[in-house]
Amino acid sequence: MQQRSQPLWPARLTLMAFLLALCIASLLLWQQLLTAQQERIAERVSYQANSLARELEASLNDQVEGLRRIAQLWNQRGRIPRDEWTLDSQFSLTHFKSYQAIQWLGADLRMRWIEPLHGNEAAQRVHLTPAHPNFNLAIQAKASGEARFTDSFALIQGGRGFILYTPLYVRDALNEQVFDGFLQGVFRVEPLMDELLANLDSSEFSAYLLESGRPIYSREQTDALKSLQQQVPLQLLNNHNFALRLQPSERLVQKLTTPLPEFVLGASLTISLLLVAALALALENARRASALQTSNLQLNEEVGQREQVEQVLRDSRERLQLVLDLTDSSQDGLFIIDPHSRDILHMNQATYSSLGYSAEAFQELFKRDPEQLLPGFNGWLEGVRQAHQDDLSTIFQRQMRRRDGSKQAAEISAQLVIRNGHEYLIGVSRDNIERLQLEAQLQQLSQQDGLTGLYNRRYFDSQLDSEWRRLRRLGAPLTLLMLDIDHFKAYNDQFGHLAGDDALRRLAQVLQDCLQREGDVACRYGGEEFAIILSNTDLDGGAHVSAQVHQQLAELHIAHGASPLGYLSLSIGLACVTPNAQEQPDSLIAHSDKALYQAKHEGRNRTCVWRPA
Repeated sequence: MQQRSQPLWPARLTLMAFLLALCIASLLLWQQLLTAQQERIAERVSYQANSLARELEASLNDQVEGLRRIAQLWNQRGRIPRDEWTLDSQFSLTHFKSYQAIQWLGADLRMRWIEPLHGNEAAQRVHLTPAHPNFNLAIQAKASGEARFTDSFALIQGGRGFILYTPLYVRDALNEQVFDGFLQGVFRVEPLMDELLANLDSSEFSAYLLESGRPIYSREQTDALKSLQQQVPLQLLNNHNFALRLQPSERLVQKLTTPLPEFVLGASLTISLLLVAALALALENARRASALQTSNLQLNEEVGQREQVEQVLRDSRERLQLVLDLTDSSQDGLFIIDPHSRDILHMNQATYSSLGYSAEAFQELFKRDPEQLLPGFNGWLEGVRQAHQDDLSTIFQRQMRRRDGSKQAAEISAQLVIRNGHEYLIGVSRDNIERLQLEAQLQQLSQQDGLTGLYNRRYFDSQLDSEWRRLRRLGAPLTLLMLDIDHFKAYNDQFGHLAGDDALRRLAQVLQDCLQREGDVACRYGGEEFAIILSNTDLDGGAHVSAQVHQQLAELHIAHGASPLGYLSLSIGLACVTPNAQEQPDSLIAHSDKALYQAKHEGRNRTCVWRPA
């Protein structure tokens, strides 16, 4: 049989080789034509992307030079008069519309001068602290004496922007240079890109400004083709994290595309197929005879394969029994149950012995009342079914009840299996009480300030967001106190940082003592700034807690020679709102911070209350 089928294969191979050669030739010709078209499109996109990138770099470099000129005057002459600084700043702002503001940040990293002030009022309270995303870059600029260009970030005036930090210096009495803050150029992303793309045909390209691979600005076309996009890196002074990406639209591609490659490919393949089909008809009779011989051979092979399958099934039953015997040596419980009848089809020794039961007693109790073994069994079973349906995790943390009534933590991995329309549940349980205790300790450490023992900023953000959502559903008030130690830098300068740390710990104890209700939280917000969250508390309740804090701190009478009072004091900003869907928790922080600023402005050692305008 095999000898009679052999003469067909050389003819078939020759026919397939001939068809393959014709197809390859057609594809090569089509690919050459298509590649030529794509190269023209890529050259157009690459040229446009490189032109825009160089234009953006040149535009920003011009502004960098303008700010550098102002900084050089400052460094050479000493701090220049404000009216002269304002005139130079206005000149730069007039000739470059992408500025948000030009600012002077003093040596204490607090905002001093802003031009223009209109639209930038929120920046007057800016204090560059280690919590600010640009703090490390600013310190690098100060250390190197060179200007530094930041990554993008959310401006307090709204939108996203960049800042150019240019360090400033003056000379002291010994004619040595002393750091005098930063000249800041604040640029807005959207006006910068809108001006850059003003002359670009918006119907031909989608444009993106990328930062570390993520878009921070886009002007998109619905028919843009990502497969033909071009990306050009940008070098903005010291910052190499930005890139410009252009994607051509279908309209542009259609203008540069001709149907010639597809026409050539279609004609070539059609001719090839027709030619090969004619040759294939001559081999049809031989193929049928060979197919009949092959089917007879396969029938004989199937007989042999059936015998092999029967042997494999016998071996599989033996291996399955071995696996079941080995599961009894595992410390994890393994069980297979019928959820409908609550029959236990299989379980290993660890399933029942760790709870103090015999196998028979465990099976009988599970059949009669599974809630006695696994409290909340029915709800858990529905949760397993829902997780299986939604393709979610089927690992559950539960508690199992021992025979003596005590409870044992159990991590149960459950899997539903449906065979022949019947449902089975396979589970693996493990006592994970040690891991749960370790996770609880780690969770507490991650939420606690190491110096004061209060909750830290991370916990503050999470708790404020949680209480905001909870009280919004209840329609109840939420009060926030922002507290800042008066003249604390001078305290550290006079007594040293060890005394400063001790003062922070004593103040933290005062805050804890003033909280009387469960759910009220005191946190270290950062540095010498603290925050108190009072849930379901109105303005009077917040004022009462504020008064207690002032009183108890005054009773400690912590000496502070640099304070007009002679002892350590606090300024407190208090705000109370009823959370709603139109606002976010950040608005409450802003209100409290505004009240704190008012308390500082009015003389410190007092509480100011934010009231809606």
